[in-house]
Amino acid sequence: MKGILTRSAFILFLISILSFGIISSSAASQYNLELSSESMNVGLKRYKQVEAHVNGVELQPEITWSTSDEAIATIDSTGKVKGVALGNFEVIATAVVAGETVTAKFPMKVVKNENQLNSYLEFNHVLSFQYSYDDCGYYYANDKKSWQKSLGFAQIYDYMAPYVGMEYDYERVFFTYDNQDFMVQFWKGQYTAFFGGEIGIYHRDADGLKRDDNILYNAADEKYWPTMSMSLYYQKNEGDAPEDYEFMFSRPTDKYWWCKGFVPGMVRDNDPADEIRLEAVLTFRDEAMATAFATELGNMGFIKAESADTVEIDGYYIEGASVTVSWQNLIEPDVEKDWVNIGMFLIGMIFTVLAKYGFKGFFNLFFQ
Repeated sequence: MKGILTRSAFILFLISILSFGIISSSAASQYNLELSSESMNVGLKRYKQVEAHVNGVELQPEITWSTSDEAIATIDSTGKVKGVALGNFEVIATAVVAGETVTAKFPMKVVKNENQLNSYLEFNHVLSFQYSYDDCGYYYANDKKSWQKSLGFAQIYDYMAPYVGMEYDYERVFFTYDNQDFMVQFWKGQYTAFFGGEIGIYHRDADGLKRDDNILYNAADEKYWPTMSMSLYYQKNEGDAPEDYEFMFSRPTDKYWWCKGFVPGMVRDNDPADEIRLEAVLTFRDEAMATAFATELGNMGFIKAESADTVEIDGYYIEGASVTVSWQNLIEPDVEKDWVNIGMFLIGMIFTVLAKYGFKGFFNLFFQ
């Protein structure tokens, strides 16, 4: 049974890591230029079609195409891309609508051997997941608008994770600020056929029940999103010293409610997953919020450093509204699960979501 669950989870997670495959123009405009492709990869000396569409107009305008680096890829007047050399590039489309110029960019990569399955998965953008085509390469989610934001977070989700093929460490940091109970949670470990890490921030009205396992925290309102950066390091060879951990990737500094990244691979031991180290810098709304968070880190056993540059494993440093954290070995202990309450919580959650979105809306949460 466990093998069936694990295989099923693997298939589900393969579906969940799909890239979005559609990029919209980011400049402020009443017109929206969208680019799309069946894949964000193009094979070396092969071709891939990119499509362009301007929303809100009856007659589609003429599109001017170019690439950011013609030494890597070229594109013709119809949007057909040709891979010239291995590397990353952007497709650039420009259109003039009612005298206004709109531009959109679409990231792509020239690869030696295109993976047709991955191309198919990328095109069927599901569960908000995308792929970063930077030098490291990692999967992540559409942090700003992902469907997971609607479901918030409760520890019951962590209890259920091993039954869908995910084994990870986590630490939950509880603190109160602005008459809200906050929970910042860190995760790192094995996610079916991938490993990686996450940071999420959640809150609810302060009521003193913040450690109740059956309580649902909402994804934080945007006004509470910290500016975050997150880096992941991995002990590639057993016995390597912490300073020899291999750098895997970094999420760019930005405002997040949920910052995460995953790479293909299996850790040697996922309980605990101390061969993974997560390092982050979180800049909060103000110094008071940062202090409340950092104080709880200290209460949990994180060691305060003298400066941001001297933060050691399972340590932290606070300066103004910014907190630097390094997490590797500390983990929250397992607790006995109350399956009756877990079942009631999950049933209640399903009915709540269905009541809010309906069956069609519930389906569209995952496949949109």
